[in-house]
Formats: sequence, structure tokens, C-alpha cells
Amino acid sequence: MRQLYSWALLAYAFVGYAQQDTIFTLSLEEALIQAKLNNKTLANAQLDIDYAETQVNEVKAQGLPQINGNAGFTHNLEIATQLLPDFISPSVYGVLFEEGIISPKTVTTGTFPAQFGVPFSMQASVGLNQLLFDGTFFLGLKAASEYTSVSKLIASKSEIDVKEAVMKAYYLALISEQNIGQLQESFTNVQKLQKETQALYEAGFAEKLDVDRLTLSVSNLEISISQVQNQSQLAKQLLLNSIGLDVNRKVVLTSSLPQEENVLEDLATNFVPEKRIEIQMIDQQQEINQLNLKRYQMGYLPSLYGNFNYGANTFAGEGKLGDLGTEWFPISSYGLSLSVPLFDGLYKKAKTDQVRIDMQKTANTKEQTLLGVNLQVNQAKTTYLNARKTIVMQKNNLALAESIYDTTAIKFKEGVGSSFEMITAESELTKAKTNYLNALYELNVTKIDLNKALGIL
Repeated sequence: MRQLYSWALLAYAFVGYAQQDTIFTLSLEEALIQAKLNNKTLANAQLDIDYAETQVNEVKAQGLPQINGNAGFTHNLEIATQLLPDFISPSVYGVLFEEGIISPKTVTTGTFPAQFGVPFSMQASVGLNQLLFDGTFFLGLKAASEYTSVSKLIASKSEIDVKEAVMKAYYLALISEQNIGQLQESFTNVQKLQKETQALYEAGFAEKLDVDRLTLSVSNLEISISQVQNQSQLAKQLLLNSIGLDVNRKVVLTSSLPQEENVLEDLATNFVPEKRIEIQMIDQQQEINQLNLKRYQMGYLPSLYGNFNYGANTFAGEGKLGDLGTEWFPISSYGLSLSVPLFDGLYKKAKTDQVRIDMQKTANTKEQTLLGVNLQVNQAKTTYLNARKTIVMQKNNLALAESIYDTTAIKFKEGVGSSFEMITAESELTKAKTNYLNALYELNVTKIDLNKALGIL
């Protein structure tokens, strides 16, 4: 299933790149998919899972049959000589004694040299060794599988972190674009007002001071727009970097910032610590500690191995090397090997004591982590509630700024208001819009932080 999903992601990425060669359109959902494909942190996390699986196979291989083939050729340049007791002379001398041919005093006995073997020999064999029983092996295999689970949890944590970074970077790029839009709208309004006031001044119905004020306001807005455009470009580069793409690519964001009503949620839901990936990782580590403890305890049990060997020898005499291999003499054997641990210098006791200490440390770590995540949840809730209050106040401020601007514009057009009041109203309206957008961004970011703290991101 994972492989099918990976192929689907790759197909999607290929189509996306084929359609957009120069300008890269990107929605939030597409950004998250691209991050799964291209982010190197996630790629390394997946490689860690693959590596852990190979370690499982490594341990598993120790319990499978071990088959070895052996072959050898020997040329005895000098056949080894052995000294054998002289068991022939006494028999011969005995006959001669009986016939009276020799007297007992002339009999001498000792040893004589003898050679056993042939100049040329060759052998071939196949041996099989099989683990029949070893308690530590099966627990070691289980522990290796648990390490794979740890790698998967680490990968999940990396995915959560990358998802958080991509979402925040995407929202930051969106808010930067919207701020540019607000400033450009304000620039258009002030520029229009400046041209109208210039015309009135030339007709003798406005003062030069009004024109100068509006001209200065237009210039300041141009500077602000340039600065925010640079910030927007940096925000998009941050987004592309978090995804794992070339930061120099031109990207167009197609999603919009979630509005206020889509961000608010009920906080009455009870927090379940087990949803946090950090708690799951600690529990997994404790499971490994328990398996290690059992593994060392099982080390006191005997181990049983079986073996089987089959082979054949062939020989050839001096000057008859060509006869080698014409006749083979088979050899075969099987056996059992039992190893019973009697005393290891208290090695296993020391290891079990170490594991028990690790288990206590892991339990302490879990307690401290639970305190930390509860604190994090409370802080995230408080920050989120403050963001909700702020968005309400900024929304009210925006409505008030719009009302002031409308009233000031009417007064200015009727000739009872000054350009200074108009510029001030325009500036306050732009600031109110920017503050509302920033508050909306903060609300979305605190929602991400809250979901992460609750373990539901």
C-alpha cells in the first residue's frame, strides 16, 4: 500500500512539473505532498526505517540454516613418516629360535619407519549448521522489530515537524501577499487623491501644502510596497526551502488564508497524552528495555545447535595425477551441540541491572515529558484564546477605521476636510487592515500549534 501511494505521489509530481515549467502553482495541499516527496529530512527518516528493517533481517539470518561448501587439493611432496613398533621381528625371530638357527642373544627389537598416504588428494564437502533453541535469539529478533517501530515513530515525528513548518511558511507567504495587496490598494487611492488635489490646486481650489502632503504619502507607500514585496519573496523562498525545492523557482500560491470562522474551534475536548508522538516513542523505548531484560534473563538457558556434513575424498598416487577424481570415497556425519552456561563472571547480572536502571530512567523521562506536554497544551490553549480575542478586537478596529475613512472622504470631497485628515484616515485604515490580516495569520498559526500540542496535527 505504501509503495502504491509513493507511485501516486511521484506521478502527481511529474504531472505538476510538466505543466508548470517556469511558474510553479502551489496550493497548501500540494505543498504538503511536495514536502513528502522532496524534503530531505523525511527522505532520511524513510532510509532509517529501511535500515532498521535490514537489521531485522540481519538478526533473522542468524536463526536460518548456515550452509557452507568446502573444497581442497593437496599435493604431499614428502609423505609424512611415522615410527611404528617393530611387531614383525619378534614373530620372525620366534620361528628362528624354535629351529635353533639363532640364539636369543642375537635378537634385537625397536621401531621401523612407515609412510601412510598418497601424494595427491582432493576433497569436497557441504556443511549445514542450524540453531535449534536459543532463547536470546527470539527475543533479540523481537527487539530488532521494535527498533523498526521506533524508526517509524521518528519518521512520523519528522513528518509532523515538516508539516508544521510548511503550513506556517505557506501562511506567512500568503499574508505577505495580502499585505502587498492592501498597500497597493491604499497606494491607488492616495495616488488618485493626489492627482485630483493637484488638479484642484492648478485650478486654484486647493493649497500647495495639500498636494505636497499627498505626494509624500504616495512616495512613502511606494517604499513600503517595495519592502513588503521583498519580505514576500523571502517568505516564498522559506516555503520552497521547507518543501525541499529550489528557492529560486517562481511560485504562485493558489490557496487562501483560512478565515476566522474556519479557524475557531471548541477547546472542551479532553487531551489524550497517548496521541503525542513523543509519548509513543517513550513507550516504545520502554518496550525495548523490557525485551532486553528478558533477553539477558534467557541467557541462563542452554543453547542447542544441530549440524550435518557430507563430502567425499579422492586420491592419486605418484605420477598418476590424472587418476584424481576417478573414484570418490564419501564421508558424512551429523551431530548436536549443547551449550550450558554455568558461570559468566556475573556478566548477565550486570547487564540486567543496567537494563533495570534504563527502565527506571525511561519511566522518569515519561513522567517529565507528560508534565511538559501538559504545560505545552495549556500554553497553546492560552495563546490560541488570546489570538481569538485579538482577532475580534482587530475586526472591530477595522470596522471603525473604515467608518472614519468614509466620513473623512466625504468631508474632503465637500471641501470641509483637510488633506492631512484624509492621509491620516487612509493610513489608519491601511494599518487596521494590516493588523487584522496579521491577527488572522496569528490565529491560524496558534491553531497549528494547538493541534500539534494536542497530537492531532
